[in-house]
Order: sequence, then C-alpha cells, then structure tokens
Amino acid sequence: MSARTVSLVALLAAPLLTGCVTTPGGVSEAELDRFEKTNRAIYKFNKGVDTAVIKPVTQGYRAVVPGIARRGVSNALDNVDEPLSFINAVLQGKFKVAFRAVDRFMINSTFGVAGLFDHATEMGLPKQEEDFGQTLAAWGVGSGPYIMLPLLGPSTLRDTVGFGVDSVTDPWPKFQKHVAGLNGTERIGVTAGEAIDLRSRLIDTADPLLATALDEYATVRAAYLQQRLSDIYDGDPPEDDFTPTFDDETPPHAMPGENAASEPADTPAPATDEAPMPTPESDTGEPKAETVTP
Repeated sequence: MSARTVSLVALLAAPLLTGCVTTPGGVSEAELDRFEKTNRAIYKFNKGVDTAVIKPVTQGYRAVVPGIARRGVSNALDNVDEPLSFINAVLQGKFKVAFRAVDRFMINSTFGVAGLFDHATEMGLPKQEEDFGQTLAAWGVGSGPYIMLPLLGPSTLRDTVGFGVDSVTDPWPKFQKHVAGLNGTERIGVTAGEAIDLRSRLIDTADPLLATALDEYATVRAAYLQQRLSDIYDGDPPEDDFTPTFDDETPPHAMPGENAASEPADTPAPATDEAPMPTPESDTGEPKAETVTP
C-alpha cells in the first residue's frame, strides 16, 4: 500500500485474487478481525462514498479520456512510486529489488517520457512495489488486527503504521511541493486524480466480482489478507502461513460428529452367550495346526 493509495479504491483491489481463503500465521479470520462490527460499519460508509461520488466521477473520466491516455497516466503514477519502493527495498535488504526500482525509474523517466510508457517492463524489469508495512513484516512485526479505514479501505494495524510512515517519507509529495511548487489545493487535486486513476483500473474487474459475492465485506477481507501475504513474501509465502484454520479440529466437509481425517473404527463383534471354542493344542502345548479336509 503506497502512500498515494487513497480512497475506497484500495478495498476494491482485494477481490482480484482467487483461491483458498487463508490468513497470516494460521490465525483464524474471526480472531484476526476482532473489530468486525466496527469494520463492517466503516465498509458500509466507504461503499456509500464510492457509489455516490468516486465511481460516478471515474465513469465520467473513462467516458472522456481514451484508453491509451488512461494507460499513460497509470504508468506515470506508477513511476513516481519507484523511489518509495527503493527506500523500503533497501530497508528490507532486498538490494536486487532496490536497484531494479532505480533502473525502472531512470528508464521510464527518460525513454518512457516521464513515465507515460513502461519500457522497463518490456525490457524484463517488472514492477515490484515495496512499502513500509512490508518492511515492518520483514523486521518481524506481526500484522495485528484487521482494520477497515475510512476512505482508505482494508488494512491491518501493521499496515496502518506503515502507511503513516510512507506518507512522511515518500519523495513524491515532497517533489510536488518543493520542486514543482504546487500549493495545497493543487496537491489535493493530484491526490484526487490518483484516486480516480486507481478506481478506473478496477472498474472492469473488481466491480463484477463484488457484485456476485455473497458477503462483500468477507470477500474483501480474505482477499486483502492473501494479497498482503503475497506482497510480503514476494509471491512465494511459506506453507505454514497459507494453512487454513478452523474453529475446531473437524475438517470443513465432515459431518457433525465425524472426523474425515480418521479411518473408520472397527465394528465390535456382537455379544453372544456361547463360550468361545478352545484352540486345540499339540502335546508340546503349542497351538495345533488345523487340517482342512477338502
């Protein structure tokens, strides 16, 4: 979650992921989302803001601006995130990723005409975004409880702290103020433009998935947590962190009172009043082999 990732569009990115529902460190979602009642209320508020303001403005933007121009804007905004990714990659000791961020920024800022064209990806240097939430995870800080932030969308306590640090250390806002000379109103306009760009990227993908979800909030929560695990472990999380957990030891598809992981117990023999037949013995006291007569 970069410092420029603002507004409800952040929570709409999560459903782009599919697959099994998992949570960090094998912690159940119910335990991780200890503020679920409040989080659901904030999600409802965010959804209302998106429906009333953000989505209509975004639809107008898409109607006026051609697709090729929108892609250029997205590329340019991605490019200004590279310095922040460089800082966090260095803090995590990912020096290869850090140098890649530098290479991407230089290539796209020059040959890519201020980032409008992503020539770096075409040259085999794909974008890998790093933020301070990931840095804290690399330093061993736990995720903490799941939090739904007003207008900012899904997060955790760790990612919320990381977002605050990124907001202070991100070179992009400083460039706007001290180099470009933008005043406060103009910087707010840039931030609003970034939000509309992000919402535009998701309007054809996230919206249909949310429309078919039985529980939008739970879908967003599960997918966000999976995405953060993928981000933290560079797309290759350890198996322990991707092990689904349940409220008890009964597998999810087992019937009540049934343990599908166990073999069925042997059925005991019915009780009888007859005494068991003695086993014939030889003169030596050993059991005598029975002879079967055809």
